[in-house]
Amino acid sequence: MVKKLLFTLTFLVFSFSAFGQTDYSKVTFSSKIYRYKNDLPRTAELGIDKQLVSDIIEVLSSSLYDKKQKTEIINKAWLAFVNPKTFDFVYKDFAVKTNNNWRKVNANGEMVLEPNPYLTEWTINDDEFPYFQLALNKILDHYGLLAYGDDAMAVKTSFNKLLITKDFKFENPKEDDWAYSYLKVANENLAKKGLVALVTKGYYDIIVCKIDQKEKITDLFNKLKWELVTP
Repeated sequence: MVKKLLFTLTFLVFSFSAFGQTDYSKVTFSSKIYRYKNDLPRTAELGIDKQLVSDIIEVLSSSLYDKKQKTEIINKAWLAFVNPKTFDFVYKDFAVKTNNNWRKVNANGEMVLEPNPYLTEWTINDDEFPYFQLALNKILDHYGLLAYGDDAMAVKTSFNKLLITKDFKFENPKEDDWAYSYLKVANENLAKKGLVALVTKGYYDIIVCKIDQKEKITDLFNKLKWELVTP
């Protein structure tokens, strides 16, 4: 059974490498981690299950993705939660592209990337919940379901990155606006469309969902010790 699983995973990676479009010619893989963590996240012990991940994706993706696409996002997020090492192996290309240094080059024009970005995040965090938040953050951001904005102009830009609001027109912030004040004004306009923008307290990660789903998504994030507030 183990041999069959390893063969399947190897085939998946080989297939993706053979037919993928990513150019790694200018990428240098280098890790600063001396020893990766061997223990797996205690998902079940902490009361974190796949249904929680599924519910979060369902609320945020709404009609933005079809059932098959949602299932793909859910499966990725869940595997990242339960086994970061396997996630980096099975979804190597995805993991690399959601690496913090992706597209950032040094003086030699090279991208120097951690070869196991999700396993690294799990290794450097002493507690599961910060890792869960970071992993889900990367995945939601990749799929346009979460964006970052720590000042007024960055918040405006974040609305262009979120799939649910990318076609909306937002006024430029005023000179004295800051992240929360601009979000408050934006929410007045979003409310007319039945939507609301929420931000992770202290971290400025922004999501937008239907107003009637506000309490639900807040409760779901709380289970990951991830606090959402309304500006």
